[in-house]
Amino acid sequence: MLRSADIDFNKVISSKPTSKDKNFIVHTLKNKVGQCRLGISIPKNKVNKATERNKLKRTIRHQMFGLEKAPIDIVMVYRGTANKYDAKLISSSLRFHKENIIKTTEKFWKTSE
Repeated sequence: MLRSADIDFNKVISSKPTSKDKNFIVHTLKNKVGQCRLGISIPKNKVNKATERNKLKRTIRHQMFGLEKAPIDIVMVYRGTANKYDAKLISSSLRFHKENIIKTTEKFWKTSE
């Protein structure tokens, strides 16, 4: 995956969300780069400690690893939950979103080979 600094967050977020649940809102947009770019937004008011935010970002990157060949921009916005960070809950949520991203890209953008 390429760096998220190259993504125009506003352009991707202005698109309709591809997938959402109580933990994340996921926006995707087809790009012309030819590789996946992942942007992650975790507000400080949702996760106070930087170490926890970084752990969450690493978890997100790890779960989205299989999408690096797809020519899409992905922006994941963390909504936060009432519960403290729960690895199993976050992991299952990310798997759900990854499946939805794959379905969307195959259905609308014909990125599968």
